[in-house]
Amino acid sequence: MELKKDILIEIDGLGIIIYSPHAVSFIQEDEDYLTSKYLTAEQVADHVNNGTIVSFGTGSPGNYLLKIRSGYPNENLLDSFDFVLRLGIQVSGEIIFFRDLYDLMEWTSHCPSTQSIHLENGYYHITVFSNLPKSGIRGENQEIYVYFNKLRCFPKIKYYGVPTFEQLT
Repeated sequence: MELKKDILIEIDGLGIIIYSPHAVSFIQEDEDYLTSKYLTAEQVADHVNNGTIVSFGTGSPGNYLLKIRSGYPNENLLDSFDFVLRLGIQVSGEIIFFRDLYDLMEWTSHCPSTQSIHLENGYYHITVFSNLPKSGIRGENQEIYVYFNKLRCFPKIKYYGVPTFEQLT
């Protein structure tokens, strides 16, 4: 199935989370999950390395255009981008959501359908890449490409903290 969707997301935090509903089903409404269970490098890495609540740091609040695609991007194309991350996610319920990291501070399970995509259940390798906008200001209508490639098992990734564009500058 060819996946092509653009999602405009405005964030107040310094990152974006991606998840399937099963991965957050235990978080209570209005719970501050961010400061209690998703704040330290180890806590974030545990989620990211297990494909549950997957996040990446943008380095700035702002407006981002997520350009969601299927498969893998051309490797030569990736060489022309400033920031590239490889992540993994486990999809269940055939849906994933994209949200502001700060939504974890006062959790609500409600998320606009405009910030979701439908994917077959299973494991996906995610390639995230971006350049600074022409203005040079992070989050100023910045485009972020997010490619999903389905795999038979969870991809081998290993982060020791928050995957962030900052690491690659």
